[in-house]
Amino acid sequence: MGKASAGSSVATLPGHVQATAAPIRPWYSIFNSVVFRDAEVLLEELDVLASLYREAGSRAWAVWVPPWQELDEELAGYGMKIDSTPMLMAASIDELDLTPQLDLELMEEATAYVVAQVNDRAHGVLPEWSMTAVFENLSDRVKPYVALVDGKPASGLLALQNEGDCYFWFVATAPEARKRGLASELARHALREARQAGCTTTTMESTAMAEETYERLGFRPFGRYRVWEWRSS
Repeated sequence: MGKASAGSSVATLPGHVQATAAPIRPWYSIFNSVVFRDAEVLLEELDVLASLYREAGSRAWAVWVPPWQELDEELAGYGMKIDSTPMLMAASIDELDLTPQLDLELMEEATAYVVAQVNDRAHGVLPEWSMTAVFENLSDRVKPYVALVDGKPASGLLALQNEGDCYFWFVATAPEARKRGLASELARHALREARQAGCTTTTMESTAMAEETYERLGFRPFGRYRVWEWRSS
């Protein structure tokens, strides 16, 4: 995400602290996010991170705190607030039942741009805040999948195969096409392809609304991220 849109960047700080900036959508902290391994270094670098995002033009940014870290007091003291608590989920691909359950109509040459459009519709995003700007030039390593209903994009996801893992992100279904199992079937299709490519595991972060869906697929919960957000007044 830090290389896919105009003005975007990725900064790597000591202690495995990585900050992605996408100022083309300055109020979306999901596109302006920090991940880390060393909590002490993260806390030492908060002012540096704030300066980095200010100079980039991002007006909101977030720190993704994994389930095994406890930083609530420190980040709250810095003026940040909890934005969301997505569930970290994972599975061994061989343990999943990937037998097709729906006859999907797949978009033959799906693009990340179309997946972004589906996400816009799913989340009610106004045109001027469309996610498409951030998905403009995603790496070729990211594979988009789109399911059609009556020839129109109805559900989509992005899959990234990395070191034997198939990671899902930006899974969404348009409101009028929900409760048909489209996203689940799209995930099964993507995982069959990932298995053929040599992947053995699959990971994702799920919203509360989708957790039961992924558990039915065979994903297991491993605890919640706590996404702490700083937002300009």
